[in-house]
Amino acid sequence: MPPVNPFLRRAQQDRAQRERQGLWRQRRCLEAIDGRTLRLEGRDYLQFASNDYLGLAQGGETPQSQGAGASPLVTGYQRAHRELEQRLCEMTGYESALLFSSGFAANAAPLSLVHSGDRVLADKLSHASLIDAALASPATLRRFPHNDMGTLARWLGNGDSPTLVVSESVFSMDGDRAPMAEMVTLCRQHGALSWFDDAHGFGVIGANGWGAAEYARPDLLTLTFGKAVGAQGAALLGPKVLIEALVQSARHYVYSTGLSVDQAQRVLGQLSRLAEPERRARLWHNVERFCHRAEAAGLVLTDSQSPIVPVITGDNAATLAAFEALKAQGIWVPAIRPPTVPAGQGRLRVVINAEHRDADIDRLVTVLAAVVGEGGV
Repeated sequence: MPPVNPFLRRAQQDRAQRERQGLWRQRRCLEAIDGRTLRLEGRDYLQFASNDYLGLAQGGETPQSQGAGASPLVTGYQRAHRELEQRLCEMTGYESALLFSSGFAANAAPLSLVHSGDRVLADKLSHASLIDAALASPATLRRFPHNDMGTLARWLGNGDSPTLVVSESVFSMDGDRAPMAEMVTLCRQHGALSWFDDAHGFGVIGANGWGAAEYARPDLLTLTFGKAVGAQGAALLGPKVLIEALVQSARHYVYSTGLSVDQAQRVLGQLSRLAEPERRARLWHNVERFCHRAEAAGLVLTDSQSPIVPVITGDNAATLAAFEALKAQGIWVPAIRPPTVPAGQGRLRVVINAEHRDADIDRLVTVLAAVVGEGGV
């Protein structure tokens, strides 16, 4: 009898343990989704889960007809890609840009610039893509307490190794923001390279909706198109000398098929829609309505400054029970548990968008108060 494959056995043991702990993740194949609802197994749910903040993922006028075909260094860099890079630079004030097929790929690229003996200082709550890239690099990774500029200043002052400082502009699980201007100033004072992942800020924050670039000018800036832009892919912006260096060293750029022409054209079209102030006004109206009513109902929220407004539920069992109770009422809000968030800080990650109606938000708060509030979970 052949021996059991150790990788299969390990996977089975890992699943059993995760199921006991309430940590087993499952994919759910949706039949349909729009700005307000989703359909799963024949049932419609009022959804508060999508990152399509401005309701732009549905519709649009760009024809879908052409992929990239190859790496940007072969035949995958075309006019639509160049136009999109130029437009992003015009909007944000950066000198140069590179397009990637995903935000995860874009966030791996800057770590190709670091060498052994360099330092990466990252906010404790930085996205997994940033942490994974740093861990895979030859640099030494150190994570400072969330938004703690005092600790960052001390660390920057200790040692003279080349240092890359990493943070998100808007944090994806708490919805709060980094002290962007202060962080960039500290980096400049100490000769460190600053970098923000603006995935959840671009299109949403700032007077014009241009995101982190309206608050500070980090050396490197990641913009993703799968959130407020309602498309797919990402861009990394920075000074020309660094962007050109990444063309040589960033393996996710050199060895991957480029962003499709379809997506580049779609993003270009979506950027003009992104500038419509009415959508952001409606978005922020909805966010304020939810926060005001949720707090009045006694729900525990994070200190959010974004459309991501998590409701804290506590342990894994309570979080899963709340998710199931909402689901039974026809409302879909993702249950977030460790290791995505710290132990004991499970939450329902409510995401508000511009397509929600006042009645949708009121219904959500009413059900949340019954499920999570006093007398509920």
